[in-house]
Amino acid sequence: MSTLEINKMVAALLTVGVVAGFSAFLAGVIMHPHELAEPSYSVAGAVSEDEPAEGAEADAPADGIAVMLASADEAAGGKVAKKCTSCHTFDQGGANKVGPNLWNTLEQPIADAEGFGYSDALKGKAGDTWTYDSLNAFIEKPKDFAPGTKMTFAGLKKTEDRANLILYMRSMSDSPAPLPEASAEAVSENEPAEGAEAEAPANDLAAMMASAKEADGEKLAKKCAACHTFDKGGANKVGPNLWSVLDRPIASVEDYKYSDALTGMASDSWTYDSLNAFLEKPKDFAPGTKMTFAGLKKPEDRANLIVYMRYMSDSPPPLPE
Repeated sequence: MSTLEINKMVAALLTVGVVAGFSAFLAGVIMHPHELAEPSYSVAGAVSEDEPAEGAEADAPADGIAVMLASADEAAGGKVAKKCTSCHTFDQGGANKVGPNLWNTLEQPIADAEGFGYSDALKGKAGDTWTYDSLNAFIEKPKDFAPGTKMTFAGLKKTEDRANLILYMRSMSDSPAPLPEASAEAVSENEPAEGAEAEAPANDLAAMMASAKEADGEKLAKKCAACHTFDKGGANKVGPNLWSVLDRPIASVEDYKYSDALTGMASDSWTYDSLNAFLEKPKDFAPGTKMTFAGLKKPEDRANLIVYMRYMSDSPPPLPE
């Protein structure tokens, strides 16, 4: 056999091998589309082999989900949710994809999205409900929460990411679920450390307000938008509308049901000082309040938010001197 004929045979065998290999790859893509979704999830904070990095749980707040959500950012959660859209929709009436539609998830039974074929792992939990705690546990590590789940998402190891995503998912509802309350013992980073008030200006609120920035206050107010509206005539949500708060009697928003802690203060008014005290630590200002917000420990944050709230009025009150 000539050298030329041998070369032709070798080339033919190589060609057959390449075609066979490519065909196998193409078949894998067509028959297992779910696997293609995994990389898009993995960049959302998951580590390899679905395992959290060593010491990953050290950043979890001591009091659980309530403290996590008190400082969560809904807008940041919307960004995290974009990484989930290869497998899920979040809008009302959205279609099921590789995963179920996630509209109105909180306080709904597990595995109840109509028309979606759940794994036995989740169908076995159909008598349970998606609470803040169970949703947090599932998002942290699906395979631990529901062993045998078909969910390829490895999980979000960062507490902050989970809290932001859950707060965003909470807003994906006609009637957002009430936020959980933190216990009085909860400190974490939402509470002022010993001696933290030393950073407050000597002249208290007047000096704080003098250097406050309305634009920075507006950014802070966006974090409150999950529970409050600030515009004139805005609806009450989990919390009351906050238009024209300053110089108005406490617990005076029409059609809003306040806790006894605040209705007991109805004869007082929201002054700059009382609003500052409430924002610093609601549970100290009004023991027994239903407000789950842990408070703003930084004086400049409180001042910026108050100066923004001051402008949410037809007649902003004079600044303190």
